[in-house]
Amino acid sequence: MTSDRLPDRRWPRGYRRLLAARVLLRSYFFVPFIVLYARDIGVSLGTLLAVEAFFSALVVVVDVPVGVIADRIGPRQALIIGASAEAAAALLLALTAHPAVFWSVQPLFALALALTQGADSGLAGALLREGGQPERFERAERILQSSSLGWNAAVFALASLLSLKGFATTFLATAVVQLFAVVLLCTLPDARTSFADAADRLTPRTWLRRLRAALQESRSLRLDLLAMVLTGTAFSVLLYLVPAYLVASGIDEHLTGAATAVISLAAAGVGYLLPGSWNLRITVVLAAVGALLFVLPYAAAALLAGVLVQAGQARLVPRFRAQTMADLGSWGEASAMSVVTTTASVGFAVLAPVLGLLTDTLRPTGLAVLCTVLLLGAGITMTERLHRGDGPEVAARRKEDRMTAEEAA
Repeated sequence: MTSDRLPDRRWPRGYRRLLAARVLLRSYFFVPFIVLYARDIGVSLGTLLAVEAFFSALVVVVDVPVGVIADRIGPRQALIIGASAEAAAALLLALTAHPAVFWSVQPLFALALALTQGADSGLAGALLREGGQPERFERAERILQSSSLGWNAAVFALASLLSLKGFATTFLATAVVQLFAVVLLCTLPDARTSFADAADRLTPRTWLRRLRAALQESRSLRLDLLAMVLTGTAFSVLLYLVPAYLVASGIDEHLTGAATAVISLAAAGVGYLLPGSWNLRITVVLAAVGALLFVLPYAAAALLAGVLVQAGQARLVPRFRAQTMADLGSWGEASAMSVVTTTASVGFAVLAPVLGLLTDTLRPTGLAVLCTVLLLGAGITMTERLHRGDGPEVAARRKEDRMTAEEAA
């Protein structure tokens, strides 16, 4: 097995601090306990899924326009605003445990996600581009995914301890870490896309029009985005159901954070050790097998299932980002990365309103089978170019061709 480590080259100025900030931005202490927190404040699983559907719908509506705005104001500024919004939303849930508050903070969470989950990759791409290292983007994103999983192992283990004081404390810890990320983000250079200060910079309407035209012209782009929708939907559903699967397998509810920490640490190792040339369709199949293992009522099966699903996500998401950056990054890095977030949310936004009914009808085991089908469908749908990943020279050639066509038009 070959190593997937980066070449021994210096990172661009500020990149390591950005990596640290991005890892902190993903420190969601409440994830293993959100179902249990919702239950304690009187929100059923079906209602929780409806709330998350509302959240996902908000993300779909605002994600790309906010991504365009992030390119205009600068991705660093967008990250600072987004992380502050995340901290405010988490703090509200920590201090006011009420169903109405749970609903009312969803716009804040949606705004935070739209501002951070596109802009962070956009700023990373801009720093690498300005440092003359754009070809390192996918590998750097894989390092981020593995680093986040490893860090989250500590986060979730600590969350288990915090949960003994009450599930609301996990939201308080999230708010504090988000504020630390804000401080770190303020020290970063303000890298932007090349047109960000130009008079003819893109508006959200212009960007969406160009995206629609690109989708009409490219069947490969349509199929690859569909694969992203299918995988994003499956991973979103599993994100909310994993605590339920862990508890159903016999793990104490206060130990779900520790169990999730074990899963994250193991997934980080698996994701890091897999070589860059690993067959992406095999990765999808392994994630599907992991989803299917959740139907077994055994703790060992649930833990292995979580490892396979998270390791698969850690390998798939960087490829999705790299391919989208190659296809659409010339119109703005943050905007292009917002497309990835949107595809991850749109399926869940459509499916989640009926997930409560599906949960009552199919039970969580049936939903695990549904996620398995979605992942296998993504493996069938993805094109060969997404499967293999375009090299930097292919992406550069596509970007030059697109810019030439735009100038001619």
